[in-house]
Amino acid sequence: MRKIALISSAAAVLAAGAAIAQPHGMRADANGDGNLTRAELNAALDERFARADANGDGAIDQAEREAVRAERRQRWAERRAERRQNGRRGGRMARLDTNGDGVITRDEVPGERGLAMFDRVDTNGDGQIDQAERRQARERMRELRAERRANRPNPDANGDGLITRDELAAMAFARFDRTDADGDGVVTREERRAARAARRAERQGG
Repeated sequence: MRKIALISSAAAVLAAGAAIAQPHGMRADANGDGNLTRAELNAALDERFARADANGDGAIDQAEREAVRAERRQRWAERRAERRQNGRRGGRMARLDTNGDGVITRDEVPGERGLAMFDRVDTNGDGQIDQAERRQARERMRELRAERRANRPNPDANGDGLITRDELAAMAFARFDRTDADGDGVVTREERRAARAARRAERQGG
């Protein structure tokens, strides 16, 4: 746990800066057609940069990055509260325990992806996931998230402690170009799904 905490602390500001550079999912898809163009991404970056650059000096400093991170935490807290109000308590694993006996069996898990996750968490291979295995899975997930945050590319290319609009765009468009598999200047839903699948495979070791 100490290792996770140290990694998370060291990566906190970096993660906030990287988050500004990544308009999530298709939120930047201004016309809602399911495709993300370079122009739409550029417009979304303008909006996100202006919101993060609170003092309007043309650069995002450490305090402003920390403010972005605090805003994200607040949104997550509000979403968790909303889920609780709607009766969606606990995480995904807790919701899979349909009979509420504290144990998840294979017949409670839908779909191939769900079963693949089940097999990873069922470390003793007895065909069920108990509370101890769920705790182990949560700890491992926290560790993986902390490592991913620590390994994110740094948008502060020149290391001066400030993120400019140009630095932000360079990082965002590098990711856009990696996702735009056919190089036509448009990221489709299919290309995003393929990129996510590739990242999952890489995290899982193949």
